[in-house]
Amino acid sequence: MADRLRERYASVRAWIRMSLTVRVVALIVLVGIVFIGLVGAFILSQVRTQLFDRAVTSGVDQFSSTRLKTQRTINSLASPTAGQLQQLANELVLSQYDPVQSIMGGALLRSRAHTSASSFSIAEPSTQSSTRIRTLISAEMRDSVRGSSAVHWQSVALSNEKGRTVPGIVVGGELNLPGAGTYEFYVAYSLESEMYAIQLMTNVLTVGAIVLLLFIAIATGFVVRMVLQPVREASKNARLLSEGGFDARMAIKGEDELAQLARSFNQMASSLSDQFEQLDRMSKVQQEFVSAVSHELRSPVTTIRMAGELIYDKRGDLPPALRRSTELQHDQLINLDMMLSDLLEISRFDAGAMSLATEPADLLDIARQVVASQQPLAEANEVEVVIESRGETTAKVEPRRIERIIRNLVVNALEHAEARPVRILVVGGETAVAVEVSDRGIGLTEEQAAHVFDRFWRADTARVRKSGGTGLGLTIAREDALLHGGRLQCVGREGVGATFLLTIPRDAGETWTSPIQLRVAAAVEEWGGEPEGDGGRGEPDARSDGEGPGGRGVTAGPGESRGESRAPDPPASASVEGEDDVETPKGSAS
Repeated sequence: MADRLRERYASVRAWIRMSLTVRVVALIVLVGIVFIGLVGAFILSQVRTQLFDRAVTSGVDQFSSTRLKTQRTINSLASPTAGQLQQLANELVLSQYDPVQSIMGGALLRSRAHTSASSFSIAEPSTQSSTRIRTLISAEMRDSVRGSSAVHWQSVALSNEKGRTVPGIVVGGELNLPGAGTYEFYVAYSLESEMYAIQLMTNVLTVGAIVLLLFIAIATGFVVRMVLQPVREASKNARLLSEGGFDARMAIKGEDELAQLARSFNQMASSLSDQFEQLDRMSKVQQEFVSAVSHELRSPVTTIRMAGELIYDKRGDLPPALRRSTELQHDQLINLDMMLSDLLEISRFDAGAMSLATEPADLLDIARQVVASQQPLAEANEVEVVIESRGETTAKVEPRRIERIIRNLVVNALEHAEARPVRILVVGGETAVAVEVSDRGIGLTEEQAAHVFDRFWRADTARVRKSGGTGLGLTIAREDALLHGGRLQCVGREGVGATFLLTIPRDAGETWTSPIQLRVAAAVEEWGGEPEGDGGRGEPDARSDGEGPGGRGVTAGPGESRGESRAPDPPASASVEGEDDVETPKGSAS
């Protein structure tokens, strides 16, 4: 029950937070309730006071008139006897019961102050009403009446004919009975009619307040809806603009502020449309230029490279100076050929002409092949490469593209490992296979993380690179990962190391959960030897989910510095099965 109430409260709270109309209407109704409550309470208080004062005044006047008339009647009697006074007292008390006139009874009590001065006494009249009235008269009331010629009153609670308790007053004063002394005369008056009048007014005010609040709520909702309609339309058109619908426009009605909003929005949409069209034309021109130049240069570069290969093969017959020039020419021709290949690949991605030819493949085997092919670079950089695996690492992929991604990551790690071990961890999850490439090298700074995925960007242009590199491997690796429906991420910490995480679904296009959480592996784990220092665990991580245009993941290519933008960690790792498998390629430097 408590959980259900909490869920209901959370849903209502979310609904209120999501609706400006509800918040405005609720606020105005709340203010209206407070205002109407205060005004109503003030009005009822004033009415109650006026009705009570008028009822008291009327009761006192009626009592005074009755007492004066009775006193005159008594004074008109010449030497009244005890029997005459007794009969007069009984008639007086009996006459003070008339519920229609709000007279609820009377009582005549002997005053103790003048008992000794009387020559005879009469019995206090006893009736059903007088007996009830006697119990309502307080000692303070009798003390006030005794010895005073004024009229006094007090508030009491009376019972009507139906037995219900109603408000009332008791009015009292002295009567002088010749020969019998002074008596106290009391009469009770009901305020039931005034009570009903106040209740009626309260009900009328309550119903009127409810009707008024409903009207205010409906009117406020209508006005807010009318005001927010252009805002909703602007929000809808803004979403269309963000999705590429640059023909979205708002209807302009009138010349008020809302019309100015619509006019400004339309101007902004027209400006964005013009700029987008201009950028689109420029992008197409750029893509066509890159594609055309790459194709046109392919043939002459191939010819030059073939000629260079012939010269390179005969370098042993050349003088030492020409031999060195031949070797440099051979290396640069290889780099030029790689750059043309990368430019052609990028142009195909930009044109959307790429397709995926998947087949079952073991990502662990692909990683082993990459490490074997890059063994000379590892030995040249004195870097030990460790391969570990967990779980089933087979997925339906295009091996050529996965091999290119892993090669880019491994070469990048070897270039920046600073002669410290590099680890490749391949983990198979329930729905995806992840490849984590980690080093203990120079790591990443936040400035590098902000630009690391830009095309042709390099963190340190003065850094000596042994593997060449075109500066486009980052973008190509990103597109290859996205083509598989996967993701490429990186995270690093300056002076500690960097980690690149490739996650590929077992079936392209299927939903998946990464079996590894993105982290700086060098800060939490050890492999291939002890890390130096404390691992820099107190420093913040520079991380990136590789979000490029359209929110797509990327990673660094050969020879590029690594970095990332601030982004949340990927989903928590899924459970995996299988024994750990750790390998160290033969011939790698320790």
